[in-house]
Amino acid sequence: MSSLNRSHRSMIIVFLAFILPVLAAWLFLSQNWYEVGTNKGTLLQSPITLNTEANQLPEGWQLGYIAPQNCGSTCENTLYVMNQVDVAIGKDTDRLTPVVLHQSESMQSDFNHSAPHITQMITPQLIEQLSELPENTLFIVDPMHNVMLYYPTHSDKEKMIAEGKNILADLRKLLKLSRIG
Repeated sequence: MSSLNRSHRSMIIVFLAFILPVLAAWLFLSQNWYEVGTNKGTLLQSPITLNTEANQLPEGWQLGYIAPQNCGSTCENTLYVMNQVDVAIGKDTDRLTPVVLHQSESMQSDFNHSAPHITQMITPQLIEQLSELPENTLFIVDPMHNVMLYYPTHSDKEKMIAEGKNILADLRKLLKLSRIG
């Protein structure tokens, strides 16, 4: 009789070893205890695919920003963080280009002194394509010209530096996993 009890006990242990992980996974997912996605920026549900005007963009990955009419503290902090992210990305700096998009040529002259290492472009058509993005955000463009992540900008320099760390973390993951650009 004891050998029969042992075999039942062994069968129950084997059964539980397979069922308990499945039940635990179901419980975690149904209760939203597991956070899906590890990106720090806001992921666009459907990426914005840029069309022919995007061919003007530099090759590879871009960290983009649409320049406002007047460059206040938020804009200056954003340009500073763009420069810092470009430096901090390290060996992948040749794969990433920080880009500021302008509506008109008159706006571009204000940015030359504060962002000498950032590529500046006058592209109203490209800005129109990016109208779905919230105003005053940084965004990532992949080598296939898809915008998939964006980040808020801040007038407080410390908050903007913290946001720069989020951008850097996401870019490092993207560049590590990407086989293109």
